[in-house]
Amino acid sequence: MDEARDFMSEEERALERRARRATLFSLAAVAAVALALAVAAFVAVERERARETVAWQVRLGLVADSRALDVGRWVDARFAVLRGIAQNASVQLYMTNLELGAPAADAVERQYLRNLLDATAMREGFLAQGQTAVDANVAPTGDSGLALVDAELRPLAATPGMPLPPPELLAAARESAAGRPGLMDLRIGANGKPVIGFAVPIYAIQGDPGVSPALGFAIGLKLVEEDFFDRLRQPGDTEPTAENLLVREIAGQIEYLSPLADGTPALKRRLAVDTPELAAAFAVRTPGGFGEWRDYRGTRVLATGRAVPQTPWTVVRKVDRDAALAASDRRLTVTYVVILALIAAVTAGAMALWRHGSSIRVSRLAIRHKLASDMFEGLLQFVRTITDSQPAQIVVSDAEGRITFANKPFADTWGIAVTATKGKPLADVMGPANARPIEAANRRVLVSGEPESQIVASAREGRALLWSIQHVPVAAAPRRPASALAVISDVTELDAARKRSEETLARLVAALVDLVDRRDPFSALQSARTAEVSAAIAAEMNLSEDEIATARQAGQLMNVGKIIVPRETLTRSGPLSDAERATLSHAFAESAAIVADIPFGGPVAETIRQIGERWDGGGPLGLAGEGILVTARVVAVANAFVAMVSPRAYRGALTFDDACRALVEHQEKAFDRRPVSALIHLLDNRGGAARWAHFRDPAA
Repeated sequence: MDEARDFMSEEERALERRARRATLFSLAAVAAVALALAVAAFVAVERERARETVAWQVRLGLVADSRALDVGRWVDARFAVLRGIAQNASVQLYMTNLELGAPAADAVERQYLRNLLDATAMREGFLAQGQTAVDANVAPTGDSGLALVDAELRPLAATPGMPLPPPELLAAARESAAGRPGLMDLRIGANGKPVIGFAVPIYAIQGDPGVSPALGFAIGLKLVEEDFFDRLRQPGDTEPTAENLLVREIAGQIEYLSPLADGTPALKRRLAVDTPELAAAFAVRTPGGFGEWRDYRGTRVLATGRAVPQTPWTVVRKVDRDAALAASDRRLTVTYVVILALIAAVTAGAMALWRHGSSIRVSRLAIRHKLASDMFEGLLQFVRTITDSQPAQIVVSDAEGRITFANKPFADTWGIAVTATKGKPLADVMGPANARPIEAANRRVLVSGEPESQIVASAREGRALLWSIQHVPVAAAPRRPASALAVISDVTELDAARKRSEETLARLVAALVDLVDRRDPFSALQSARTAEVSAAIAAEMNLSEDEIATARQAGQLMNVGKIIVPRETLTRSGPLSDAERATLSHAFAESAAIVADIPFGGPVAETIRQIGERWDGGGPLGLAGEGILVTARVVAVANAFVAMVSPRAYRGALTFDDACRALVEHQEKAFDRRPVSALIHLLDNRGGAARWAHFRDPAA
């Protein structure tokens, strides 16, 4: 090469130097463009990661809002119990007489106050079953209950087990007189379990709350049990690493009030407020904020918090950061690597092209341009082959609704050639009615930059259709407007199959229930009524939609096992033999066996099998307490209630009050207390007594 240079003229050497400088300049320009593309790719990836984080902020915030609201409702419900006592006219009159120095209440009035405290405490969970209210001079034996104290905070009357009010509860009473919530914060009681206290001022009958002095206070101590912490659980939560916590700040520390996922009991974990990056501390100090922090385990989490009204508590919703963003991180990392690889490949190709371009002729450059054009055409054909092989309709259109790309299924569906779709308005191809929802969704995603899904009812050649449509914004190319990609999937048959399955199951259930009712006229409608009451109780207990449906279906089908019981046994009005009683006792098991293979949405067969179980473990299967499905506990209470208030050939119908008393007497023995309380609440406060009054009418 050097020898060849020796024979080059000065002019030729100058041309060579200029060519080298042009080549170096071109390489520098390509490197700058590659760097700019790499930076742009990094920014795009980070923006995508930021959008995913914002989506998690919304999800966590929604759960935190709902759990804080539910916990606040629980607290407000306890205050409502005490307000009911404080606003009782007899209690106000009793307090007024004491304030005026009148003689002590007579025996009848004292008995009424004791009964009021006893009934309220038992109904609302402030008093254990079987205990009654006593005068205040009786020694306390427990750590929960209700009491009345005078303006000097001296006890007047209390339920059994109500200890002397702790100083914190008395301080809460003074706070309530000043118009602030009278709340004794969560603490560990004498039995080692969490307790909470409430206080409400009592005014004279004509007194003006907030202006008139308080005559005394209604106070209550309540053990904090699972029904309270259950309110932190989000129904239908599918995030395996998500956790909802209840925390407060006390003496420079964050105290975890709720049980933790690592097995730590309630009120047994504290961490300093200044613990580095502590999620709970951030949530307490910045309610409504969101960020990436560390939880009590030191794990990186995404967390947000919401303050609970009337309390010093904060609900913290957190999810492990790596689990939450793992899929997004992998997807974005792969995207970034692919983009960099493409940039590297393009850069290498460009450098080679520029390197050789400085020394080749225009004809060779033309050849390379043709190769690039052929490569682009091949890539376009590859993309079209992929999209044409999909069953879904794929169409890309701009903000004005003009089609820029469509696959063959789209063109075939609307009777137009693929090549003829480009540039046509969607409304011209699909018809205005079909195109309208797609154009509207496309405009929304182009404004928001976020994907969107919708289900659209449509029609084609007189046939009703149901479409599932995914809308995705497509970044604008240079000198081209932004576009939106719509993927249209026909789900008409899937929806019809789902409806047919639901209708078939409903007809099967109705047929089975009708068969039993025809054989047992004295318990006719028992299944339907039990199903109705079971669903109402489950809804009142805030069970999930699947659990409500399971309770309703189990109530409908619980008696299908009676088809094995002779008709004369079912209709007999006299006593049954031991063998007949044994046959009837196996009816639930037979019912469960009959429906075991029917594909319900929940554990209907197992619920029926467990209806006969007792809370204390005395049932045929030996299950006890929380070991019994909650749906079975609900149906057991509903079934017993309907049976008691329905007339039979051998007895009349019980009143609702008598039936409720019987259920209360057997709660925590035969029945779970929660569905019993929910049923009583439905009858007393939700119109259940009027809605179910016809249960007591004799059967036609």
